Amino acid sequence: MSEIEKALLIKDETESILKIQEILWKKTELYDDFENLNEAEKTFLYVEILEAEINNGGFDQYFFNSSGDYAHETLEALKKIGAIKTAKIVEEAYRYFPENPIPKDNGKRREILENIDTQTSEKWTQLEDKFYLYEENIGGLILEYVRNNISEFN
Repeated sequence: MSEIEKALLIKDETESILKIQEILWKKTELYDDFENLNEAEKTFLYVEILEAEINNGGFDQYFFNSSGDYAHETLEALKKIGAIKTAKIVEEAYRYFPENPIPKDNGKRREILENIDTQTSEKWTQLEDKFYLYEENIGGLILEYVRNNISEFN
């Protein structure tokens, strides 16, 4: 039984997710990026990074940090796991970013964020409030995604 399969056996959803996350982060340490992860593993981390950033500091923080480098991939990841309502919220937040497509370059995004207008900031706050309602069980969806794609996580 693989470490991921063992993690899926953990009854507490949050603990299970944290264990899988830990396993995947260890795989990224060699290169300090996602180069050695497959698409399914990246999907898991994109969703978890988004959730952590939004819960910690909102869309401003998400775009400010390196997490914003993967904006497009994260939106696709949400769709892959079936988090359609959450994807719509995130997609709307992306539309308010002053430059589309959202630049992958962190420095460029930070420059743009320095000049963000009040209207955009307020809209992101409204979207964060919608996100926090958790109309979808993102944790449950991501664990189901892992179960359905277990061969990609071994």
